[in-house]
Amino acid sequence: MTQQVGRQILVVFALALSSVLASQSIAYASGVSVSGGGVVSGDLGTTSQLGFTASSSGGEFLCVMAGRSGGFPFGPWASVAQMRVHGTVTGPVTISGGVASFSGIATIHVVGRSVESGDILTATVPNVPFTSLQTAGGAGVATHRLEVTLDGSVVAFPDLSKAMAPLSAGHITIRQ
Repeated sequence: MTQQVGRQILVVFALALSSVLASQSIAYASGVSVSGGGVVSGDLGTTSQLGFTASSSGGEFLCVMAGRSGGFPFGPWASVAQMRVHGTVTGPVTISGGVASFSGIATIHVVGRSVESGDILTATVPNVPFTSLQTAGGAGVATHRLEVTLDGSVVAFPDLSKAMAPLSAGHITIRQ
């Protein structure tokens, strides 16, 4: 239990540090940019830690659902224990109605229990299109949604039928 808590603290610290360092270089980019990170409160099993920086010059995105997540169904997995989405920003940052969005290509790594056998199933899926949508602010104000396209279908966290998930810790900054 202590090791798991330590790992969670390390992940949040690493994401926060990467966001701070990345925001320094983003500040020099012209045009719209967005940066931030923190803990996103989702439905049961989808709480995640994320960090990102994006501008017209590109950027990076990292979202990790591990430790805090209670498991959720996804593709051939009955219950995902860990999921990491790491991507490079390839599209511009756009803002509409206070929501900033950017897109890119990610590699998704998943560990969970198989639907069919219940055995642990691990997979790495490269070249997955993703879109990150977010609003600015701190804990309780900023929101986030991650959309990935697998086999031609969009899978969103939280689901597209629901509002974007609030940050329970951290901060997101949108610069125009």
